[in-house]
Amino acid sequence: MRTSRLAVLASFSVVVTLLSTGPALAASRPTVGYDVSYPQCDGRLPKDPAFGIVGVSDGLAYGENPCLAQQYAWASGARKPPAFYMNTGNPGTATTRTDWYRQDGPRTCDASHEAGCAYNYGFFAAGDAFDLATARTGAPPSAMWWLDVETANSWSADPALNIEAIQGSIDYLTAVARVTAVGIYSTGYQWGQITGGARLPVPSWVAGALNAKSAAGMCAASFTGGPVQLVQYASGGFDADYACP
Repeated sequence: MRTSRLAVLASFSVVVTLLSTGPALAASRPTVGYDVSYPQCDGRLPKDPAFGIVGVSDGLAYGENPCLAQQYAWASGARKPPAFYMNTGNPGTATTRTDWYRQDGPRTCDASHEAGCAYNYGFFAAGDAFDLATARTGAPPSAMWWLDVETANSWSADPALNIEAIQGSIDYLTAVARVTAVGIYSTGYQWGQITGGARLPVPSWVAGALNAKSAAGMCAASFTGGPVQLVQYASGGFDADYACP
């Protein structure tokens, strides 16, 4: 499976393709949806969401949400198309799975090319997540994807290497999987800690609002430099998401 991906890449150079247009969840007026993943595997999900975003991973890159298919079915019943999110990270050589990190890929990866290893890690993590989502849901490749970037996961002390891993995931999803758009889920603080405050022209999904009212006031709080599409807040025991107008 890895070989087929590289064959695709052999025909062209991976170009940074950052999509900031064509948002799948944009609306003419504010709407509220929900994001769910493995913590919601008890089966109880919000009723009548405006949209649903389903986590593919189990909290870590290369992981699997065991309830992916059921939760995607729930999201498919919403008024707007479902979207996905995947967990990211850059554990470097600290990972117990060196085969995940020392992968041959679109970039040279060895002891003297750490940036290439980080890029390949993110690239193939997105590939695994995309393949998993397709296999479990039969979802079309045009779905919106979000990259979950949080300090709870493992990251390098070097922000430049973390940016490489994130960029690898973006490039796989846009250049190989040909998804409609890719955005970043995080907070300004976490994004700063992990990337040093890198500016990428991709949409932001901002976490940390206290309620729906405060969420509406955070639609200008972009941490990537791209437009804020969603703001997350807790509601009724779930993570609700305010769609910025």
